[in-house]
Amino acid sequence: MFIGGIVEQIIVPIPSPIITMSGGAFLVTRNIPIFQAIWEIIVNVSLPYSIGAVIGTSLVFLIAYFGGRPLIDQFGKYIGIKWSLIEKIKQDFQKTISDELFILIAVTIPVVPVSLISAFCGGFRIKPAKFYPLMFLSLVIRSIILGFIGFQMGEAFTGLAHGLDKIESVMTIVGALLILGYLYLKREKWLKKNS
Repeated sequence: MFIGGIVEQIIVPIPSPIITMSGGAFLVTRNIPIFQAIWEIIVNVSLPYSIGAVIGTSLVFLIAYFGGRPLIDQFGKYIGIKWSLIEKIKQDFQKTISDELFILIAVTIPVVPVSLISAFCGGFRIKPAKFYPLMFLSLVIRSIILGFIGFQMGEAFTGLAHGLDKIESVMTIVGALLILGYLYLKREKWLKKNS
């Protein structure tokens, strides 16, 4: 589960639900009481997967964290985005608890790509001391949910996991477009305000 968590975050084509669902299907004892099954999911699936996935998300997070500004400075003029806009959005975003809730809820939803959230957090320079604990907690919740689904479905989980992967791919594209659209709208508002 640990290695699967790392690899799944780095290699995008691997369906992310399949790792934890297969863990729930194959690493949890059959025909046991539900609370014992949940405990086995936490110990055998969720914790090893979440630790590995946090390590795997570090690559995406750190590339966006350190490379986001140089990329915006270099290529932002072609899409009409300046680093000052990113800073303004970051300030607005961090005034409330909404950034923590965004990370927690977005990562917990099984069809939302974790790497997209990691890139968003890195690009907006969410502090690592905030990012890593939230990512770990979110991944624990996500992997318990998916591990339990895998446990309940047994070997039939493969079909569902592939369906969730297709939805996740669409969500990656939609998420990227929404982020770009949001930045564009903020850019227009920022330009009017600062003109």
